[in-house]
Amino acid sequence: MPGPDTGYKSLLVIGHQWPEPKATGAGVRMLWLLNGFLQEGFHIVFGCASGSGDYRFDLGKLGITEVKIKLNDTSFDSFLQKNRFTHVLFDRFLTEEQFGWRVRDNLPGAQVLLDTEDLHSLRHSREDVLRRGGEWSVADWVEHPIFYREVASMFRSDLSLIISKPEMELLRAEVPHLREKLVYLPFGMDGPAAVSGVNFHKRSDFVFVGNGKHPPNRDAITYLKTDIWPRIRKRLPDAELQIYGAYLPNQILQMHTPGEGFQVRGWAPELQPVLSTPRLLLAPLRFGAGIKGKILKASVFGLPVMGTSLAFEGIMEADNTLPFVADSAEQFAEKAVALYTHTTEWEQALGQQQQASKAHFNTSFNTLTGAMDSHPQRYKSLPRETRIIQNLLRNEAFGRLRYLSRWIEAKEKGEN
Repeated sequence: MPGPDTGYKSLLVIGHQWPEPKATGAGVRMLWLLNGFLQEGFHIVFGCASGSGDYRFDLGKLGITEVKIKLNDTSFDSFLQKNRFTHVLFDRFLTEEQFGWRVRDNLPGAQVLLDTEDLHSLRHSREDVLRRGGEWSVADWVEHPIFYREVASMFRSDLSLIISKPEMELLRAEVPHLREKLVYLPFGMDGPAAVSGVNFHKRSDFVFVGNGKHPPNRDAITYLKTDIWPRIRKRLPDAELQIYGAYLPNQILQMHTPGEGFQVRGWAPELQPVLSTPRLLLAPLRFGAGIKGKILKASVFGLPVMGTSLAFEGIMEADNTLPFVADSAEQFAEKAVALYTHTTEWEQALGQQQQASKAHFNTSFNTLTGAMDSHPQRYKSLPRETRIIQNLLRNEAFGRLRYLSRWIEAKEKGEN
């Protein structure tokens, strides 16, 4: 492989899982990133230690090499030494924890990027507060154990990609020394095409879409079944709600009750037929983080959303004063019925949501390439305190991870 002075750019992406753009929002995001790097002239290898999912995208079609890598195994060191990548992208902080120290040991000159997808610590802290019936505050986030792991991963990386502006603001406020390492990069979904011939009067019924592996989606479906849908159905006895999503667990599949208009359909290979005929998408998300791809997809197909304030986070400023936002089951159902039955309110909601979603369509990849190109200068301008924290976490945290990984490897090989 040519050296870095030749202008040759090679990227190793270490995936938390293999991309599934037809099943998960994370898969859509990853495919967009990969296409962006390809257009910038990168030779790309995608490595993953996880098993293959049911809806895995064939990256070979894009000219990307797929490699199965091993956790806690020196074969990964040999792989890095052989390929000498100029850049490494970690998919979520978990993969940086697992493989980051080996990348730094074997590729000390590589630029290391972290795509957070969403702030896992934020999502988990909100879930914990919901489960104990409290009211979430920033203190719940910064005191959560995952917060320290995730922030440490950001400090160790050269650049961290943040998908949501509110998450950028939280990080800048609570961890100011991270400022120069953060790059705001919106979702990157393909722009909306005109949806002709389908309007309020030609649409009917409700829909929910969401990957069943994602806890916020499972909670939202359960919330619909037990608290929201019975209220809507009482007002609209002929209406139906279609539930679509890959990897829906048995407890969700068993909620299928056609007599109540609650239809659990499972995975849909294409979203266009799923989102082009319903009149309203319901998104009663009670915890989560990042950007909700379901709302952006709905805008693509001319479908308004009735959601919680959390569902619209990062897309628009949304509170309960809006006709399409509610955080209680009773108000959610009441507003959903109003949107479903009033043309003007429906059209106004769709217009507001499509306007707010524009920032996440046809996102320019230049934001990232500019940050990557200017990284040497950015690094020199890092405050002394930031460098100290970065080096402390790279040395001390990596030391512990290195020892643990090698201990696990030795144990698995029967050397202990």
